[in-house]
Amino acid sequence: MSLFGALNSATAGLRTVQTNVKLVSDNIARADDPNRTRHTAQQMVDGSGQVVTTQYRREVDTALRGQVQDLTSRNGGSEVQSTYMQQLGDLLRTTNGTPLINSYADKFQAAWSTLATSPENETAQYQLVQSADNFAREIRRVSEGVEKMDRDMQQDMDNSLSTVNGLMKQINQINNDIVSLKSQGSAGNEVADKRDGLIRELSGYMSIRTVDRPDGRVALFSPSGLALVDAEPASLSFDGGNINLQVGNNVTSINGHLTDGKLGALLKMRQDGSQSDPPKPASGDPTAEVIRKLRSQLDQFASAFTSATKEGEPTSFRDAYDNATAGDGEQADQFFTGSDRFTISVNAKLLDNTAKVKKLAVNDVNDAMKATGRNLTADGLALTDTSYAGMASAITGNWMGAAKSVNDKQAGDKSSLQLLTERYHSNTGVNIDEEIANLQQLQTSYQASARVMQVANAMFDALEAVVR
Repeated sequence: MSLFGALNSATAGLRTVQTNVKLVSDNIARADDPNRTRHTAQQMVDGSGQVVTTQYRREVDTALRGQVQDLTSRNGGSEVQSTYMQQLGDLLRTTNGTPLINSYADKFQAAWSTLATSPENETAQYQLVQSADNFAREIRRVSEGVEKMDRDMQQDMDNSLSTVNGLMKQINQINNDIVSLKSQGSAGNEVADKRDGLIRELSGYMSIRTVDRPDGRVALFSPSGLALVDAEPASLSFDGGNINLQVGNNVTSINGHLTDGKLGALLKMRQDGSQSDPPKPASGDPTAEVIRKLRSQLDQFASAFTSATKEGEPTSFRDAYDNATAGDGEQADQFFTGSDRFTISVNAKLLDNTAKVKKLAVNDVNDAMKATGRNLTADGLALTDTSYAGMASAITGNWMGAAKSVNDKQAGDKSSLQLLTERYHSNTGVNIDEEIANLQQLQTSYQASARVMQVANAMFDALEAVVR
């Protein structure tokens, strides 16, 4: 090799070292960034040792990345379900293990038994009316809480759609910039890392499938093939019953395409098949149509106390009270007024003590309260051969069981996602020990190239001296 060739090779070596030192330094500086992949550079040289091209790469495991996105979608859905089931548990006040509505139902029944032993007892009458008022108030409180939970879900849906639309616009913007950035050294890899992070965040809201384009762009589709980000970003909106996807002037309902993620879970919990034409039966999935089922079950439970006796069932609470003969100063009928979860209330005359509970009704009502053989048919719940207290227990027990199932699933999804994410980062992320070892190797390469240049310079000086 000529002296000029040796100098060119040494110079190329120094440039390669310089490029790689910068990459290694950047890798180490951003090692804690969860979106950072390990960046490397490969340089091609010609016969004279001159650097012709430098190819910057990201160490990405596309198969693992896709699995992380899928698990992120599953975790996003189970997480929001767990959150609202916890909210429902707080609403039912199950902190001590016994929902408050069950406790009030038991106390209401016990108050009738107490009054049955001494119908003339003024204190027992007062305690009965108070326990009835607490019971009715609790039904109304839970019902109002269900409506608040529905409004929270609606607001959560609106906020989530706004976030999703923003993420898709950002991803599309990076797609538009990626081609020019690829020619600017490692800058293209930096924004590609950022795009991966945005895609992973988006997958928490909905299941997505990615397709890498030859020019560096990434197209996003739903698992069923609907374009989310390709030539342009789609826009999602909610009309109260459907999540609609709009690309250009085309608008499509994508309810059936949202199987996972936060959006899918929110839609699933808020859906109400009874509003469709024709109405659809309630879903057998305990995490689906949650608001619809709660409304129906609370309505039917309240109606059980204010409705007439059903054929083939024991005398209803209303008939047991109304059919007895009233004495002077006693409330003749309508112990409870109203007919649904919002309106059920103890008669105002009983509450302000301008009328008394009918003494001749006490034993009949006490028997009616304890009687089994009643049926309750509501969305998501069908009971047979039960009592009034049994209805309350079945309603709350059904939701407590659903909440436990959701929490167990969420814990499993979260654990699986954490393990897979750690594996992904282990394969593609920055390893400090490896980068430090690379720095040591680069230092050795730098010293070798520098030594070649020193020797070549010395030889040039010797030649120059001979010529002189």
